[in-house]
Amino acid sequence: MKHTITLFLALLLTLALPLTSLAEEPTFPQETAAPAALLDGLMFTATVEPAHEQALKAPASGELEAFTLAAGDRAAAGQVLLSILPQTVYAEADGTVAAVYTAPGAAAEGALNRFGALMHIDYTDRYQFTGSLAGSRNTVENRDLRVGTPVYFRSGNKKHAAEGVITQVSGGTFTAQVLGGDLDFTERVQVFRDAEYTEAAQLAEGRLTAIPPYGVTAAGTVLEVLVKPGDEIKAGDPLLTFVPDALAPAARSLAAATKVVPETDCVVLSVAVQQGGSVQKGQPVALICEEGDYRLLIHVEEGDVGRFAIGAGMQATFEELDLPPVTAVVEEIGALGSGSEVSLYPVYLSFDAPEGVLLGMHATVEGIPAE
Repeated sequence: MKHTITLFLALLLTLALPLTSLAEEPTFPQETAAPAALLDGLMFTATVEPAHEQALKAPASGELEAFTLAAGDRAAAGQVLLSILPQTVYAEADGTVAAVYTAPGAAAEGALNRFGALMHIDYTDRYQFTGSLAGSRNTVENRDLRVGTPVYFRSGNKKHAAEGVITQVSGGTFTAQVLGGDLDFTERVQVFRDAEYTEAAQLAEGRLTAIPPYGVTAAGTVLEVLVKPGDEIKAGDPLLTFVPDALAPAARSLAAATKVVPETDCVVLSVAVQQGGSVQKGQPVALICEEGDYRLLIHVEEGDVGRFAIGAGMQATFEELDLPPVTAVVEEIGALGSGSEVSLYPVYLSFDAPEGVLLGMHATVEGIPAE
């Protein structure tokens, strides 16, 4: 009986073993080598390059001021690298500022649409005379008037006088500009060809008319208004400055519209403009990178590039600077090789640049020995 029970238990155990084996997950050996171990024994000469490049653009259109900016310059945040000359509107003639319709930072289009000008200027000599030769002596001198001929005005009561010049002749009529003098605008005046006011030289008689003020115009964005109503101005005096572009409100100040400045401390990588040149709004003028925002570049032979993986750590040493080694991490592996026989592939590594490390410097980069 005991023998029968023993055989029965042995049979049950035999049947249970395959079931247990089927319940267990099979295990297979897997590669668990760390990326750093794959790079052990590799050594390269690396070059310090910009990690990120940034293009500085012209804030407005215009001619560049003379500059000294060059590749390799270091600049502080907010430092002016390039300046754009705003355009200036000058007075056409002597006069008085009658009205100003604009202000610094205003869009020129607004005043032009409403008033037809950004400001109006009254001429200093703001009166003219238009008359007919019908009542003058029928002489060659009186009939053969030409633009530029001097004339002489006298008031009807003979108490006031002024000089003038003929500005327009059309058939039997002429127009003359009053220059200086003390004529009363409300008086009737006589016009003569000579300063003696002889009867034979009288051309016409009538009243003066006021010349409309002239309008000052510009396009784009007004940066500076240099005069105010009531100011006496001379021909050639500056009235306002502007840039020809419509700018966003935050960019309409004189500094924002004409100065190229970096937001952070930086290194100038290249300058894209020339001395004496002009730029258009939004045109790239320089390429920079933030100071200290660097990475390392190594070139790896085709037989070794497969050993690299993103995130693998390496060790970089700047021997010439006598600095302790720093950790560099693989962040990009180029997929396009170059070389006639053995292709080389670019591999970029991020690192925290120690003080004193500059763009273009070299470091020795090697795999971290496995522990």
